Amino acid sequence: MPAHDNHAIAHNAQTMQSAAHAARRYGGLSAQERSAQRRQKLLDAAVQVFGTLGLRRATIRDICNEARLTERYFSEHFASVTDAYEAAFKCVSEQALLATATAMGAASLDTIALARAGLRAFLGFVQEDPRRAQIMLIDASSYWRHIAIKSNPELNQHAQAMRQFAKLIYPDLPDHIDLRLIGPSLIGASLQSCLTWVQGGCKQPLETAVEHQMFVWEGLDRWFHAEIDAQKKPTGVSRSV
Repeated sequence: MPAHDNHAIAHNAQTMQSAAHAARRYGGLSAQERSAQRRQKLLDAAVQVFGTLGLRRATIRDICNEARLTERYFSEHFASVTDAYEAAFKCVSEQALLATATAMGAASLDTIALARAGLRAFLGFVQEDPRRAQIMLIDASSYWRHIAIKSNPELNQHAQAMRQFAKLIYPDLPDHIDLRLIGPSLIGASLQSCLTWVQGGCKQPLETAVEHQMFVWEGLDRWFHAEIDAQKKPTGVSRSV
């Protein structure tokens, strides 16, 4: 092979390597980093759009315009509007879980104290930013109805945390009480009450909204203690010799 051909091949290879390197690094970021950056922009835009327009009115174009990205980048990360909504729901739910867990972590290990701290933190979280209420409560009340029957990781995380607290607070709880059935009931009641509160414009003071949910937890606490006491009582009286 002539020497000039070897030089040409080497030059072409070097050019291709330079082009590949330029594709990998642009503006100091790799292709993977730029993709992650675009996804975060789209996710932030989704929270804004769903939080202000609602799921029914939001479109892919709305989200892309908010993110200032073309629709081809949307399809790179999300399959549909509902797919983007689920990502926004997950994002806001994780923030809510963190806020609630932080508040409960500072409370005493007591059902009433933990419930009050958790409810106060959650209600404060959705009241602080109306977009959160729109995504987590208003839109979710209808959209997640069929999803929750199959699987809802965010709600399952809440239920799992509640079961862990219950085992710590009530170590002698009888085995016949199934915490897996109780957790979803408590969460469902709390979410429905929160939904009613935000749909009414949060007119009642936050503490009033909290206290109007505490009867559920107070009743649960009484029931658990009654079951524990009943378990400790002797089943029969032995005859004296």
